[in-house]
Amino acid sequence: MTDLFRYTLLADGTSDAVLIPIVNWLLRQHLPGVRIVPAFARDFGKVGNDLNSRVEAALRHFPCDLLFIHRDAEAMSRDQRLSEIDLVMRNIDDPYVPIIPIRMSEAWLLADEDAIRFAAGNASGRIQLHLPGRQRWESLADPKKTLISALGLASGKAGRALDKFKPEKARHLITPRSTSFAALRGLSAFDAFEAGLIIQLERIRNALD
Repeated sequence: MTDLFRYTLLADGTSDAVLIPIVNWLLRQHLPGVRIVPAFARDFGKVGNDLNSRVEAALRHFPCDLLFIHRDAEAMSRDQRLSEIDLVMRNIDDPYVPIIPIRMSEAWLLADEDAIRFAAGNASGRIQLHLPGRQRWESLADPKKTLISALGLASGKAGRALDKFKPEKARHLITPRSTSFAALRGLSAFDAFEAGLIIQLERIRNALD
């Protein structure tokens, strides 16, 4: 493995740039001492049926050592999303790793209460956020609603001040603030993501030998 590793993240939408710190952290766990250079592929067409052209555009504009393809499971199973990605990539030689959180990526943003408080602009706040226990993150019907509610509570604002608070904007500050995502280990979707990454990194190493 060289001392420079470039990857590209092709996500469901621009708001999923919150996944970049998570990918960076995980790569650093498996590539210690290697410089990680991320690229975020965005504005390459609608999500869903156009995944094929979005993948091709991402690889053309952001050539990389490894492509990460994010698709929220939402109402579909992980296997269905995985089949969707594998079908697109079957004739493409570039190595790739699917990122498929259960329901949506917000389930992975519930792991760091301190980062949520910071993102809400009230790092020293002590208001109870009523965050669900870790064992419930992947079974939440609407993780985004849970996160937005927690950000509102964490802000400590009320009345008109709360009305002016922008939780969607605050959401982007959560993962950059976090220093570790080890709490995500044990979640089925995250473990599957890490296992896929390990396999691809080993293949890349073998190809370079």
